[in-house]
Amino acid sequence: MRPTQQTITNGASILTIDDDRFKTSRITAAFLLPLKEETASANAILPFLLRRSSVDYPSFAKLQHRLNELYGANIAADVYRIGYYQAMVITASSIDNRFALEGEDITAQLAELMRSMIFTPLMENGAFQKSDTEQEKRCLAELIQSEINEKRLYARRRCEQVLCKGEGYAVNRYGSIDGVDALTPEGIAAAWENMLKRAQIRIISQCAGGSGNIAAKFGEGINSVAGRAPVTLDSALNWQPGEVRNVTERMDVNQAKLVMGFRVSKTAKPDIAAFRLMNALLGGTPHSLLFKNVREKLSLCYYCASSYDRLGGVLLVDSGVEEKNAGLAQEEILRQIDAICRGDFTTEEFESAKRSAINQYQTVSDLQSTLANWYIGQSLDSEIATPEEAAKDIAEVSPERVIEAARSIKLGAVYMLAGEGDKK
Repeated sequence: MRPTQQTITNGASILTIDDDRFKTSRITAAFLLPLKEETASANAILPFLLRRSSVDYPSFAKLQHRLNELYGANIAADVYRIGYYQAMVITASSIDNRFALEGEDITAQLAELMRSMIFTPLMENGAFQKSDTEQEKRCLAELIQSEINEKRLYARRRCEQVLCKGEGYAVNRYGSIDGVDALTPEGIAAAWENMLKRAQIRIISQCAGGSGNIAAKFGEGINSVAGRAPVTLDSALNWQPGEVRNVTERMDVNQAKLVMGFRVSKTAKPDIAAFRLMNALLGGTPHSLLFKNVREKLSLCYYCASSYDRLGGVLLVDSGVEEKNAGLAQEEILRQIDAICRGDFTTEEFESAKRSAINQYQTVSDLQSTLANWYIGQSLDSEIATPEEAAKDIAEVSPERVIEAARSIKLGAVYMLAGEGDKK
């Protein structure tokens, strides 16, 4: 199904998904700003603070009472990386209007609650409450630490940092632990004011019967912001290949992690469908070339997979290896990419990858959460595409287009996280 999009005001739009398959309605508000090291932590804590209270609901008890009145509504917060941008996201969900006992417009009331929380948060002397700030600082630091503790994820993040050094893409969406430690209630309040003035705002409404008064409710909040001048979103990829950066770090790990970072070297708009299928063929499915050859046939890795981020123009190949096998694994991974560049893959392998990729996009709409995330990820695009359209585009990709996509990626970084006991 194709959603409708309308402009609320300059730099703010609403995407309406009229969907009666679900019994719940869901409103997602995303605020996009450039991802920068100096502002990442302050921006990241904002959605978690904003979901706690507002001037209208100044305590947890009062907010919870209001959520209960809305049939047990739920407020959630998160932070995403969208290409080179940081998206601060707040989501509200409750039963759809069709099931309200007295015919209430629950969706409009959810929108009003979100407007209150986002645009009139509870403050003291122009700053967020100290107790709330300290609690959310601890939670945010724990989120960052949890990514460090998950070594596969940590290795992928470090490879991105090496590959995209000096760029917004290299910055952690949550910022850094040092950055979180330095946050103050006053500094966060300044970040909130900047977010309201400068962020591009994307509202996603998922309910049966359209968005109703949601646009008007958010419009009231946005129009109350004095001096609003939203940033311009740019999705251009301007990276050019250079010297490959090699970094090895050591920690107390039992299994080395090898991550190879590739980037799209063209400045022109890439063939997204071809890249998605190329990734599926290379290492994006359980029956990919990397899985069959590097892991199963040669037993060089415990796992070996690839992922492609179209907005960053980044393809990562990550694997778990014995350090002594890292060199051989790297050579074989490059050999599999070269095989795609030469068209050295079977029709069965190509069609299997295509079926897997198509199925992946056809299932996006099965959950409201994944569908909302899909459209948030389209915030940088001039035209939105449905998951079904993405699946159709992949179905039309030829082997020649996949070969061309593979030929346009260049190795930019090799990162290895190895055990301390393996040091020679």
